[in-house]
Amino acid sequence: MEKEIKIITPRLIIRRPTLDDAAAITAAKQEVWDDLRLWMSWTHEGEETLEATRRFIESDPERCMLIGVCRETGQFVISTGIHPHDGHEGQRETGYWVAKNFLGKGYATEACNAVIRYGFNVLSLGSVYICHYEGNEASRRVIEKLGFTKTGVREKAQARCLDGTLLDVHDYVMTDPAVLPELQVQWGPP
Repeated sequence: MEKEIKIITPRLIIRRPTLDDAAAITAAKQEVWDDLRLWMSWTHEGEETLEATRRFIESDPERCMLIGVCRETGQFVISTGIHPHDGHEGQRETGYWVAKNFLGKGYATEACNAVIRYGFNVLSLGSVYICHYEGNEASRRVIEKLGFTKTGVREKAQARCLDGTLLDVHDYVMTDPAVLPELQVQWGPP
C-alpha cells in the first residue's frame, strides 16, 4: 500500500491523515457521535476520544484510513478509506462518515467515488465491498448512487454499539468502476 496518497476531486483533497489532523477529526467525530453509534461497528465507548483517533491514525497502514478536507478551506469533511475486507482475501472494503457541517451535501458520494476509482486504477483491485445496517437510509442512498450491486442481507448480524440491538446488514460489491457516476478526479504525488 502506498504510504502517501493524494486524491483530488472538485471539492476535496483526500489523503492519509497525520497526527496534526487528530484534533479536527476528533472534534468532528464528537459532533456526530450519537449518530455514528447508531450505524458504525467501531463506535465502542472510548473511540470518540483524541487518544483513540491518534491510535487509529497510527494503526496498520494496510487499513488505508483516508480523510477528505475541503479544497477551499482545509476543513475536515469526511473520514473514509479502502481497507482489507476481513475474511475475503484480495477484496477491499470502503465506508465513510461525514462531519456535521457537510452532511447531506454529496460529500460521501464524491469521496467514495474517488477512493473507489483510486482502488481500481492504482491499487488494481478486483472488487470493493460496502455495507449498511438496516434503517440507515442515507448510506443506502449513497451506495446505490455509486452503483454497487447488492449481494445479500445478513439477518441480525451486527449489534449496534449504542444499545446492542441486533441489526440486519445489507451487503454490496462492485467489480467494475464503470458503474460509478462521472467525477473529475486525479491522483498523483502529494
